[in-house]
Amino acid sequence: MRIRLPDGQIIDIPILRYLWVPFAALALLAVSTSVYQVDANEEGLVLRFGRHIETVGPGLQFKLPYPIDSVIKVPTRRVDVEQFGYRTRDGVRSSIMEEEASMLTGDLNIVLAGFDVQFSREQPDDFAFNVHNPVDTLRDISQSVMREIMGDRASIPILTIGRSEIQLRARQIIQDYVDRFDMGIRINEVNLIFTSPPQQVQGAFNDLNKAEQDAVRFLEEASREYQERVPRARGQAERVVLEAEGFLERRVRTARGEADRFTTMLEAYSQAPEITRNRLYLEKMEQQLPRIQEVIVVDEDLRSILPLLNLGGSHQ
Repeated sequence: MRIRLPDGQIIDIPILRYLWVPFAALALLAVSTSVYQVDANEEGLVLRFGRHIETVGPGLQFKLPYPIDSVIKVPTRRVDVEQFGYRTRDGVRSSIMEEEASMLTGDLNIVLAGFDVQFSREQPDDFAFNVHNPVDTLRDISQSVMREIMGDRASIPILTIGRSEIQLRARQIIQDYVDRFDMGIRINEVNLIFTSPPQQVQGAFNDLNKAEQDAVRFLEEASREYQERVPRARGQAERVVLEAEGFLERRVRTARGEADRFTTMLEAYSQAPEITRNRLYLEKMEQQLPRIQEVIVVDEDLRSILPLLNLGGSHQ
């Protein structure tokens, strides 16, 4: 190819020598944009002129060169965490975002609550195409749900015993919203990291918390005392009842024995009154004489006719 300059000079340019350069650049671009790598925790969404045509798994993959095909990689095998009300550095909580953590409770009090939402991308195509900026949308949903839950409850249960119930309820509601919007996200956990009153009322809350702990302790002590005393009282009552029943049985049997003995004696007396009377007299004297310490023998005029005898002592 020849070019004539203004001064009339003619220059030869060997254009055919450089024709391969653009073709080589196009070939290199085609090859470099046709091969791509999908990591082990990802799935690739292949788009042809902006339309999703297939989803590919991990490994070395091929596609038509840019701009015909393009790929969106979605980390489907990874669990991500969104933090609310606090931030961490190197796995340690470094700061509290007080404005984000402040929540109004059902009894019109303010509590500070920090929580996180652990999620995974379960449906990559839904995650990539159905909602614009799905992670920001998930953050908005999570904050709205948690504020709604806090607004339905009093401050004291939130600060003390309501953590597990709040976590479970928040996870269910957030998942319902995510499913309704077809975001392709699965909520794995909602963790309530901390709940505390504002600094201005921390002292009053500590006093209230101590009073509640004392109440719980008193209730446990009363319950323990009840568990100890009631069985003991029941055992004592059963023992008294058993003793009374035994005494009743003994007295009834004794009375029946006495009645039977009296009946026998009456029959013997009716058959031989004199003999029975003498026998009864002798039996009674046999019972009483061992108890006598001194014996005085008198006549009919009550005059002593014998010296005092020590019948209870030894005889010589």
